[in-house]
Amino acid sequence: MAQILLVEYVYESLERRQRGLSRAGHGVKPAQNFDEGLHAIESGSYDVVVLGHDIPQQQRNRLAAAAKEANPLTRVLVLYSAPVEHAEMADALINNSASADDLRRTVEYLVHQRTS
Repeated sequence: MAQILLVEYVYESLERRQRGLSRAGHGVKPAQNFDEGLHAIESGSYDVVVLGHDIPQQQRNRLAAAAKEANPLTRVLVLYSAPVEHAEMADALINNSASADDLRRTVEYLVHQRTS
């Protein structure tokens, strides 16, 4: 079971994605704003940090950098709906409209990549 931090500012998206990843057997810590996400990164250990498309670019970059600083093995997955500046901060990108199965498969790929 992977430990996932899911940072998503839109509650309905957060809830839907959390439910899907939890059903797949992952431990999911939700964060609905920047401060919650940063606190979770600083106080926990995660295999994958998922950053929602609605997070402002500067905050997304800060969260990604903090995740990598806290644990260089942590993988960062960014959901996008528009071009992503500084995409190099992410280990993977998927479109915000991707299915729950696509999200799960991408998370599981990143977990496998992390442990290989």
